[in-house]
Parts: sequence; structure tokens; C-alpha cells
Amino acid sequence: PIATPMASAWRSALNPLPVPAIRPIATPMASAWRSALNPLPVPAIRPIATPMASGIWGRVCASASRHPLAFGIGLSTVKTAGSDYVTQRYVEGRQEIDVRRNLVFFIWGFVYLGGVQYFIFNKVFAQKLFPTAAAFVEKPLRAKLADGAGQLTVLKQVFLDQFVHHPIFFFPMFYQVKELIEGGSVAAGWRKYRKNVVEDCQTLWCIWVPAQMINMSFCPIWARIPFVAVVSSGYTCLISYMRGAQETLDVSMHIGSDEALVA
Repeated sequence: PIATPMASAWRSALNPLPVPAIRPIATPMASAWRSALNPLPVPAIRPIATPMASGIWGRVCASASRHPLAFGIGLSTVKTAGSDYVTQRYVEGRQEIDVRRNLVFFIWGFVYLGGVQYFIFNKVFAQKLFPTAAAFVEKPLRAKLADGAGQLTVLKQVFLDQFVHHPIFFFPMFYQVKELIEGGSVAAGWRKYRKNVVEDCQTLWCIWVPAQMINMSFCPIWARIPFVAVVSSGYTCLISYMRGAQETLDVSMHIGSDEALVA
């Protein structure tokens, strides 16, 4: 710029004087108002670090995720046999435990609930039929609500479990194992299944359709069998009460029908 007295004068006239920073008035009244209007800082909420929360529970979850099959079998076996024991002792009021009946539920929990269902839920469903299932359960809730394809995958898994797996495989196998332990026959187990399947499925769907919706939507793949084992504690007591006792077959033949079944 041209350094002349006239240019300097014009620049001085056009450039306003700097405005000093306004500082708050340091008076006792002003300080009191600022203290009243500014809330105290809220400390961050941290989880309670107790040995139970961070130690035992963490080790249990880590072990279950590393060995999902063994953990699922162990938990399902203890849960199933224990539920039958509680039903016999405290619901039915038995003085002596029916060991043979309890053995039915022990074997059932070990072989089917822990082993076969692990293969169905964790291998067939999560890896073969619906490989995106694991990614969906890891999403936050807002992302789940926006993922229509993931929600459809959950519905498909629940449908296959409740309307294909249980009526066609689960209940027939249960009655066959029960007859095997009780010294019955394959034909007797099949007749009992046909007699009870409608009522069994109605009871099943009331509990397990909503439960499996939660399981397939939120539980990690390794936690599917433990979730089923925990929720089914009450359901196993119900099945034990409904179907645990030995049934008697009336083998008299009727024209146009199978043998009558009498509980």
C-alpha cells in the first residue's frame, strides 16, 4: 500500500478501534448467580467392579464362548434333570424320587437339548442356512430395527424351530427316549406322541415363540443353548409334570382306529 499521510489517515478512519473483551463483573452477587445457574458436573457412571461381576461371571462367559458345545451340554443336562427333581419333590410332593423318570430327563438334556440342539441352532441355522445371523445379533438396537432383512432372518429361524423342528423331530424323539427308558416300545411312543402333540405344541408356542425371538435377535451364537437352558427351566418342570409320569396303554383294538391311549 502507498505510504502517504493521506492513506494513513483514511486507514485509521476506516478501521474501527479494537473492542476490548467483556469480562464478567467480579462481585459477590454475580458469583452467586453463576454458581446457581451452572449445575455441578455429573460424574460418569461406571459399572460396579465387584469380584462377582468382573471375575466369576467374566470367566464363565469366556469359558462358554470358547467351549460352547461342552458348556451347553453340561448346563442343559444339569438343568433338565434338576427341573424334573424339583417337580417331583416340590410340585408333586413325592417322598421318593422316581429315578427312572429322572434318568429320562438326564439323558434327554445331555443328548438332545445340549448336543442335537447345538448342531441345529449353532451349525445349521447360524452357519449353513442363515450365515448373516451372527452379524445381526451384534448390531445395536437401532440398527436392528432398520435392518428388515435381518428381522426376516430371525422370523425364519423361529419358524423353522417352532413349526418344523419341534413338532416333527423334538417331540417324537422325546417320546421314543421316554419309552426306551421305561421299557416300552417304539409303537407305544409313537401313539403317545400322536395323542399329545397338539397340546404339547400349544404349550410350546406360548412360551418359546417369544423366547426364541429374543434368543435369535440378541444372543451371541455361543449363548443360544445356554439361553434356552435357562429359559427352559420352568418349561421343563411343566413338561415333567405333564408327561413325566409313566402312561398306561389300553391295547384293545377298535375298528377303524389305533389302540386307545389312557393316561
